[in-house]
Amino acid sequence: MSYRNSGQSPGERSAAIPWRGVLLAWVAISLLMLVGSGGRLSPANFVDGDDALRLQQVRDLLGGQAWFDLRQYRIAPPDGVAMHWTRVVDIPIGAMILLLRPLLGQGLAESIAIVIVPLLNLLAAMALAARLAARQFGPRIGIVAALLVAAAVPASFRMMPLRIDHHAMQFVLALVALNGLFASTPRMGAAVAGAALALALAISLESLPLAVIVGGLCTLRLWRGQGEWLIKYLLSLSVASLALFLATRGLADQAQHCDAVSPVHVAALLWMGGGVAIVLGQLRDRPPLVSLLAVCLIGAGAIGIAAVWAPQCLAGDAFASVDPLVRKVWLDSVLEGLPVWRQEPGFAATIILLPLFGLIACLRLFRRAADRAAQLFWLDYALLLLGATLVGLLVARASGVSCLFATVPAAWQVAEQFARWRQDSLLVRRMGRVVVMVTLLLPGVLVDQAARLLAPVGQASAGRAQGEVALGCDFSKAVPALEAIPPQTLLTGLDIGPTLLVMTRHKVIATAHHRADTAIRDVIEAFLGPDEAARLIMARRGAAMVVICPGGSEARFYAEKAPDGFIAHLMSGRTPPWLQPVPMPAAGGVKAWRVLPR
Repeated sequence: MSYRNSGQSPGERSAAIPWRGVLLAWVAISLLMLVGSGGRLSPANFVDGDDALRLQQVRDLLGGQAWFDLRQYRIAPPDGVAMHWTRVVDIPIGAMILLLRPLLGQGLAESIAIVIVPLLNLLAAMALAARLAARQFGPRIGIVAALLVAAAVPASFRMMPLRIDHHAMQFVLALVALNGLFASTPRMGAAVAGAALALALAISLESLPLAVIVGGLCTLRLWRGQGEWLIKYLLSLSVASLALFLATRGLADQAQHCDAVSPVHVAALLWMGGGVAIVLGQLRDRPPLVSLLAVCLIGAGAIGIAAVWAPQCLAGDAFASVDPLVRKVWLDSVLEGLPVWRQEPGFAATIILLPLFGLIACLRLFRRAADRAAQLFWLDYALLLLGATLVGLLVARASGVSCLFATVPAAWQVAEQFARWRQDSLLVRRMGRVVVMVTLLLPGVLVDQAARLLAPVGQASAGRAQGEVALGCDFSKAVPALEAIPPQTLLTGLDIGPTLLVMTRHKVIATAHHRADTAIRDVIEAFLGPDEAARLIMARRGAAMVVICPGGSEARFYAEKAPDGFIAHLMSGRTPPWLQPVPMPAAGGVKAWRVLPR
């Protein structure tokens, strides 16, 4: 059965990407992003610690660290921390640096790579959204879908210059899987979807819910008598997962981790893929109910493998082993991992409204469908979008997938409203349609501005002041002073630790990465506890300096939580006698002290 008929005439559909319009839109959006950065495009200006540590991982790889050695030795020295990351994301960044380094030198090559690689992810996402929309509605709506990718803020924010962490690549792979699921035939389409999600899982297990949702859709198609979708999808997913595990993890680490693809995940997927291929192949002439029951039994077997081999991973919480204090103070305050009701109004509106508009458009397209194939297309699309939306409501960083999926039907909705706006002679209705289109494009901005207008005057101005303070410190100004000090271990904030690793030769006790939870606990206890406890922790960890950013959100959070704690004393000028201030440029905002010998 073909899934390409959406109720449009064949002349209105195109299988090709409207490259000219997509490239023009990408150039315009990229220029806006670059202008909006204000020229702050160096490694000192990473907005997230994950981006900074990713660059450090790439540097270590290019500097000779083994491909399978994912340990970061400058965190929690001397043993370091075995990261749960993958080298897959390092490849495009490292390749661009290697290409440019002979011509431009290491520093400029890195600066260009951390700008261009995220923008290439943006281009890929725009092209994939445009491709699917153009196949259904024609090239003009395909270009609208590409533009809506920029409005999908939870995704496009991860594709701005300097955002080199793994999320953008996972979003692009989700769109690859989406295109595969609506290919004309399952032979290639399901295989593409499975391989794309296998690569996304190799990058991070955050893609596991989407892989399950896609499996559910393929099972629904099995119920309709289209069993080849499920067979090809699971076979591709399992075989590609095995190949990627061997290629990126190797055989050195056989532990059953719950935060990254491990042998137990590969075994369960191979059981599913092989079992479904063998059993469903024997049940082709049986009623779909028999095949469905067989799939359920095979799925129960996969759960049994996990229960026997890694029961701790069945709890559904990859961070279950994290220290309770670390979870309470740090992990539970990471906004991107929290549900929608814990987010700021503007961001929450984007998480909710764009997928909601997409679901409404799917319903309207389903009702307008010219035939059964078109109805099934939009039913399947709505189910995928609904599943991704529910996941995004529970975990904010996952909402980028639902927002990107929504761009295709929402593009049709925007184009339809624009066409009606041009034809409408009544001014009031025309103004109403403008509001609808602007809301589709910028839901978060409108809600955020409305929240500011409705908030009391004092509260609104306080929010602006807090936003300015949250910018923290300018580490580029502090680097010369820090680099003049011989390399040593620093007690510093979890969020600024990766920036210090990238910008200096020093080591840090911990960064905001959960596998170092013992070291993270030491940092938290040092900053929240009394001065003498901090001294003992530093001595045990071999730390000879304290570096903080008093204007940063993390330092203020600790000071508010423990007004008589170590970091609160440092911020208020009550420095303990065993610390000596280290001169730092006032313009940078960074404060540093060295431990005096006993």
